[in-house]
Amino acid sequence: MTSNIIKDFLKIPEKYYFIQQFNQSVIFASQRTKEYIGFQDPESKLKINNSTLTDIFLMTYINRSIQCKLAESISCTKMTEEQTILLGTDWVWAVYDTPSKNPKVQIAVQVIHMDSKEDQATEMRSQVTESMKLARQETINKTHPEKISDFCSSIGKDCYGLFLFFGRKDDPKTICGVLSNDFHTHLGNGHEVDNTFLLDCIEKAKTFVTPGRMLELILQKEGVPESLKPICVKFTQ
Repeated sequence: MTSNIIKDFLKIPEKYYFIQQFNQSVIFASQRTKEYIGFQDPESKLKINNSTLTDIFLMTYINRSIQCKLAESISCTKMTEEQTILLGTDWVWAVYDTPSKNPKVQIAVQVIHMDSKEDQATEMRSQVTESMKLARQETINKTHPEKISDFCSSIGKDCYGLFLFFGRKDDPKTICGVLSNDFHTHLGNGHEVDNTFLLDCIEKAKTFVTPGRMLELILQKEGVPESLKPICVKFTQ
């Protein structure tokens, strides 16, 4: 009995250590991305496009997480362009069970840029492959939020969708998000999961949690088939 208590006690610092490191890595990536979101060229000749902002966030996070030796606890998988079109997902964080290396929980991330015109222009300039055309045709009747909701629902309640906003109209330099494992139910009840709904969640939020607290809440529900109502996360300080 005493031995089990000691083992449980020793597990606690390890758990909170990787949550803390995850939190620091995500906030570091957010702050770096914020620098580029707020960048203004005096001659208005240079503007960083949205896909580059996503890559800056992701590569900064990955570099920092490698330095913190997080790979054994949390993986970060970037989707291909075809996968993003099909699944509505830019990348997936997976928290592993250390002995088995199986994912305990997953967070599918979809980045939303408020400047939709720039998104369209970037897409037109990008090289469209045959597989990308097929992927678009396959999901032509689904919005990106519907795709990520279907993706998370197909995996189960331990897969959470995170809509990550780079900028808001009232605060263009902020990075915040809305997370839940129940967007699919909302859609199934005939409601929309779009920018209006997500921004409404953010505007009505009384409190914002940190990325670390977000991970804690998810892990508390690990293995429990319960829905998590949308929670709002603040990534920039």
